[in-house]
Order: sequence, then structure tokens, then C-alpha cells
Amino acid sequence: MIALVGSGNVASWVAYRLAGSREFAIGQVYSRQIAHARALADRIGAEAFDDLRRLDPACDVFLFALRDDAYPGVLRDIPFRMPLALHTAGSVPQRVLEPYADSYGVVYPLQTLSRTMDFSTVRVPLCVEGDRLGEAADKASRLVSELSDLHCEMSGGQRAVAHLAAVFACNFTNALYGIAEELLKKEGFTLDLLMPLMRQTLDKLGTLSPAEAQTGPAARHDTVVMGRQIMALEDPRLREIYTALSDYIMARSGQ
Repeated sequence: MIALVGSGNVASWVAYRLAGSREFAIGQVYSRQIAHARALADRIGAEAFDDLRRLDPACDVFLFALRDDAYPGVLRDIPFRMPLALHTAGSVPQRVLEPYADSYGVVYPLQTLSRTMDFSTVRVPLCVEGDRLGEAADKASRLVSELSDLHCEMSGGQRAVAHLAAVFACNFTNALYGIAEELLKKEGFTLDLLMPLMRQTLDKLGTLSPAEAQTGPAARHDTVVMGRQIMALEDPRLREIYTALSDYIMARSGQ
């Protein structure tokens, strides 16, 4: 039986993936907010609570899906040593679990997840760090296989780089989408206008490298167009972003 510590986006995906699992049924869901724990637990027939003292030490696996800064406080409040603990964070070292578990590791989903999304349409690569699993390695491996058919083992340093790369590829890109949306709204348009362009930009990466796929005025070193666009931006922060990205693209394109 699994104790799921957390009830947010990643925990919701884990619950979806393990629904109906015989070996890895989720029996308990913890959250600091009992309403969130109940909302998730009720969907999978698990026990919900907001008191870590109610964790069952007989659980086989304790799977943590928390904010990075929540781990120290939560782990300190667990009143027993866990047999197998896994966390799902991108940048938290696996050794944060060492004082609290006999075996421990990391199962980091390299995907943007929201509890309201349709998980059946999402593929989730798992970055697995498991050199501290010991006798629990086989069990952890079976759990990883149930969660996803896309998984690779990596060191803590490699996982940190993968997380950093994801920040650039996903989080920063999404912020730029937000800027584009605000610019369009001022002219009475929605982000739908750019959807074909955004999809084509991603599709091109199936056959071209990002460097080969790069287009636009910075890639052409078209300083006249770039100057006009910088002047069109009223927000000085956006001018800084535009200039920094353009300078980077020009340096990379090297005409």
C-alpha cells in the first residue's frame, strides 16, 4: 500500500496512474488542507487526513509530492522511519530523505501537470534517481513502470540540469506566451491568432534542431525591425526581455 504525501498537481497524476493497481494501491492521502486531501482521496477510495501522525507505518511506499520548500518540515513531523520513501521534486536532493527512510530515491515527472487536465492524453517521462534504494530497488522499479513507460535513470546532478532545461523550455516559454497574449489583447485579438504558429514552431523540432529552426529579425540581424519593435514596447521590462533574447539569438546565429 502507498501513502501519498501531497494532494496537488503531481499527486493527482500519480493517483490517476495508480488507480486500479493491485500492487501499488494508494491507501492514504495527506495534505495540510484536509479539503484537498479528501477531494483526491475520495476519487480513489483512500483515507484522507491532515495530521502526519496518522500515517500508517505498515505502508510499503511513502510517495512525496510536495513543494520543494515543504520537505524539511513535513519529513521532521513523520513519527517513524519509513521503509521506502520516494520524492517527485526536480531540484531537491534525494539525500533529504536519508534521515527518515531505510531506502529512498527520486521519481521526477518531467512534465507540466495540472490537476484539472485530462491525464489520459499526457505522456510523462520520469527521471529516476535510485542509487539509495538497496533491497527496495525491485519494488521501486515496478512502481516506476506502472507510473510511466517513459523513464530513465540519472544522477542528482543530471536531474537538476533536466529540471533547469525544463524551466527554459516550459516555464519561460509559457511566460513569453503570456506577454504575446497581452500584446494581442491591446489590439482586440486573442492568443488563438498565434496557435498555428506556436504548434508549427514545436512541430519543426521533430526534424530540425532549435538552432536550425530559428527564424525572426534577430536571426536575420535585422536591426531596423528590431529597433521599431523595441520602441513599440511601452513596458521597460519587456524592452529588456526583447533585447536580451535578441542579443542571444544574434550571438548564436553568428552572421
